[in-house]
Amino acid sequence: MNDRELINAALQWHTAHARRLAVGKEKRRIDAQIKAGGDDGWCVQRCIQQSEAGRRVTELRRKELGALRLLAKACARQRGQLDMADVIDLDGAITLLPSE
Repeated sequence: MNDRELINAALQWHTAHARRLAVGKEKRRIDAQIKAGGDDGWCVQRCIQQSEAGRRVTELRRKELGALRLLAKACARQRGQLDMADVIDLDGAITLLPSE
């Protein structure tokens, strides 16, 4: 396990998370427009957009959770390398000591 794999997993999760948040924001905007009402001609179109945005949020949430699982595995492997040492905090300085 190297740092590059850990960084790659973190970037994959961050990208998936940012995309899901952007689509969620769009869905909330459409929800607010539907709730406000007032334009009967566009209500059907907005309902279709709302349904499509909900489907995309669900799809992106699944991808985000997959990326999060990958990140958790990468962190566990990285942490496994650090289990060989004890961490001692003295005056705010961190010192790694070899384990016995």
